[in-house]
Amino acid sequence: MFPRYNVLSNEQIRKTHEAALEVLDKVGVALDHPKAQEVLSGLGARVSDDKKRVYLPPELVQKMLDRAPKEFVFAGREDQYNLVMKQGNSFIRSAAGPIYHYDILSGQSRNLTLADALDSVRLVNALPNISAHAALSPQDINPATYEIETTKMMLENTNKHFWVLTTSSEHLRYELDMVAASMGGKENLKKRNIVSSIVCTIAPLRFPADEIDRLLICGEYGISGMTPVIAMIGGSAPYTLAGCLAQMTAENLAVITVGQALCPGMGQFYYTLLQALDMRTGTSVTQGPEIMALYAAGANIASYYNLPSVANTTFSGECQSHQMVFDYGVNIMLGLQCGYTYQVGAASLESGNLYSPEALVIIDDIKAYMDKYMEGIDFSDEALAVADIAAMADKGEYVSSKLTLKYLRKERRYQSSLFTYPLLSQWLKNPQTMVDRAAEKVKKIIAEAPKEPLLPKDTIKGLDAIMAAAVKKFA
Repeated sequence: MFPRYNVLSNEQIRKTHEAALEVLDKVGVALDHPKAQEVLSGLGARVSDDKKRVYLPPELVQKMLDRAPKEFVFAGREDQYNLVMKQGNSFIRSAAGPIYHYDILSGQSRNLTLADALDSVRLVNALPNISAHAALSPQDINPATYEIETTKMMLENTNKHFWVLTTSSEHLRYELDMVAASMGGKENLKKRNIVSSIVCTIAPLRFPADEIDRLLICGEYGISGMTPVIAMIGGSAPYTLAGCLAQMTAENLAVITVGQALCPGMGQFYYTLLQALDMRTGTSVTQGPEIMALYAAGANIASYYNLPSVANTTFSGECQSHQMVFDYGVNIMLGLQCGYTYQVGAASLESGNLYSPEALVIIDDIKAYMDKYMEGIDFSDEALAVADIAAMADKGEYVSSKLTLKYLRKERRYQSSLFTYPLLSQWLKNPQTMVDRAAEKVKKIIAEAPKEPLLPKDTIKGLDAIMAAAVKKFA
């Protein structure tokens, strides 16, 4: 394994940590949830006179950091799909939330459907380097309950861990009731947390009350409420990179402090979702060297806290296939070299609006490529091959070498299904691109995927009943 890339010195990490503690102690967090205030106050936090802000002293933050587990499991229905979230492991999760389906070959987009979302589940099921699913946002189903219906579809069709989208704490309870029903009860879900969900903060330093309610529900069902800290450089966070890092570290520490105070032992991450405000156009940008530098710095801070880390490094801000592949390649390499545990958003384009199945297949291949790179080089005496060089030097070739034959059988080398290296004269006879081959692979996987739900019929009837109750209440 190659060594981890550290962009920050120990002194810079220390300064960032101290700045974040100072922000939490002096600026605090906008948090007006009565129960959260009561619990935090009992642990030593200060609540403002108007009951709208909570100040977190360094001692409390450190105590909750110490309480946060440094390793936990995102389970699948079968052990082979379990993901151990800890420093040193690396996984990729598919896109969350896109509303448009994008065909890279034609350049056309359309509203994403429930059938597209089901095809995405089947695709992730078959891709070995995409470890978990996330919910897309179908536009052809009831908008009042679409995320509940999407959760039901995912429950019925995958054994891998997945992330459930939700729009409110009320909806989340219906979703998790479904998950618990599919597991034979809430206690079984607590033992095997096959889903995770989202709890949001708003930069700078705001924790809305309904998000606290979501956090409490996640704790009740024994799952992780993943909380992205969404920092927009120059918009919702300072324009200086060090200032942005200090704020996003403060927000991550606030999330962990609140999470461990209310739900002791809940699995939590140092989770960064970065954007930059383009001062020329007023638009949000999700790629660039400054963003890469901050992602790298965030990974160093997570390592300092010994927490699993998450980054949206598999986003692409572009719909152009050549630029998309560049974005995915450099970002996945960055995430692996810097030590991110969970890279999320795979196959998102245009900063999360578009979903491309071809992109997901390409990312699966890039991850295999980069995993092989990160294995590093075997420097054992045998692998240094001094004896082999002596035996074969006069022959001028190593194809017939016994060492070649041994390692050909012993060592798995990367072989791509998408990248090819023909001569120009050969390629011009059939000028397929990597995207063409990705599109063919998507069609093949979906055509061969099982079409029947994975859950027993009686279990599906129970999910149908919960779905009907949700429609009655919200539609």
